[in-house]
Amino acid sequence: MPLRLALVGSFGNSGDQRYRLHQPAAALAQLEDVEVYEIHPQARPRDALALAADVLVVLMGMDVELLRLVHQRRLLGKPTVLEVNDWLPGVQRCNPVHANWNDSRAWQLLSQLIHSCDSVQVSSQGLAERLAPMATRIQVMANQLPDVPPFQARPAKGPVRIGWGGSAGHFDDIAAIAPALVGWLGQQSDVQLEVMADPQFQNLFAQAPPGRFRFLAAGSLDHYFAWLEGLDIGLAPLLPNDYNNCRSDVKFLEYASRSVVPLLQRCSTYASVHDGETGLLFSDIDDLLSQLDGLVADPDHRQRLAQAAHGHVVAERRIEQHVPDQLAFYRQLLDQPPAPQRDALAPSWGPVLEQAGAADLAHLRSQPGWQQPSARHWRRNLSGTAELHLEAGLEGIKQNDWSLALEHFRQAAAAAPTDPYPLVFLGQALERLERQALAQQAYERAAQLDPLCSRPLRALASLHQRNANRWAAAAASLNPLAPLAPSQFPAP
Repeated sequence: MPLRLALVGSFGNSGDQRYRLHQPAAALAQLEDVEVYEIHPQARPRDALALAADVLVVLMGMDVELLRLVHQRRLLGKPTVLEVNDWLPGVQRCNPVHANWNDSRAWQLLSQLIHSCDSVQVSSQGLAERLAPMATRIQVMANQLPDVPPFQARPAKGPVRIGWGGSAGHFDDIAAIAPALVGWLGQQSDVQLEVMADPQFQNLFAQAPPGRFRFLAAGSLDHYFAWLEGLDIGLAPLLPNDYNNCRSDVKFLEYASRSVVPLLQRCSTYASVHDGETGLLFSDIDDLLSQLDGLVADPDHRQRLAQAAHGHVVAERRIEQHVPDQLAFYRQLLDQPPAPQRDALAPSWGPVLEQAGAADLAHLRSQPGWQQPSARHWRRNLSGTAELHLEAGLEGIKQNDWSLALEHFRQAAAAAPTDPYPLVFLGQALERLERQALAQQAYERAAQLDPLCSRPLRALASLHQRNANRWAAAAASLNPLAPLAPSQFPAP
């Protein structure tokens, strides 16, 4: 019987989604005796797949039900792996995820997941060292590339194109070097600087000489790679902070694979780069400008470095070379799973859990919404009216628009009457809008639909606790009894 591997993570074309979910899943599915399932965290079959899979990999999330799934898989004797991509306690204010992750409750939840899962996998040694004290086991799985185009030499003559492209989380890194780069650019005769990023980055280069700076809006990863193929030199500055020290070396991979000379910050992130051989490392801004002077003046040196970097990625960093070890790691976890805790299975829901753990995945993937990219690879993104309304409702909560959220959750519940999640969130919206009786009905219905789901039960407990506190306060206002000291109680 093949190993059934499930990966839970958001779909898309960003770097993390491609490097950490879609590309590893596709490569693993090419190996013998394994089935690979990718599923969006909000897709309806998520829980069923998570409980039935032999090995579950969860890409960093904030859903409290993930802890429940980890616990129930342990009761079944099945291992769970948590993927963590960043050192979230150090996330900078310029990073778009700061608002979500700079919340003690979010970090508390992720910390519990790190501690609870059978292993944590990360993309860098720096992050592994940070998380090791919290994790039962930790595994570094560096980013790799699925395919690398042939080396493409750049023309020796013509403008030297220098560039950087990346996410908004790098704003401080680029802001630190932008003034010096602009000043240096004004002293060059045949150099063009290009940046592909969020529009806010454009202001950093407002003083660049006319015609010497080009700004491009960020797009998909494919759009980014196509742009790289026209660059000569790629920059990768990183300020010395905890968050950056835990980043992966993906900038080196991207530049080198597209025949661009990597000019990178000298730091632990790029420890695998051989300075002067497969790239250049700079220590500070003066060193950066000096390295740029040398590269601009010597096109042969640029080509030698670019070719060596490209050759290193071809020889060492293609995903097909590494997925056998990744699968071997998952098999090792499966061969040494947590012992099934049959005695811990409650009489009321234990049989339901065992039935869910033995579910037929062939039947599950035959349901609407699944795609099959290859023979042993299935994907399930958000699909259909209910899931799309559920996602829109969750977005309404983020915007603190509870009326909008309520309407989307109502439509999601109507479209998927057997799914507990729209009802739970519907109840949450009803509570916020002071409609407690209807909220209680929604929670109770959700609990009946899925006895393994903890969210409706916790919601009911909180609702009743708040009601109890309210009634107690009302009673105390009518009859404020003072508590009796022990000596005032009559002897038995």
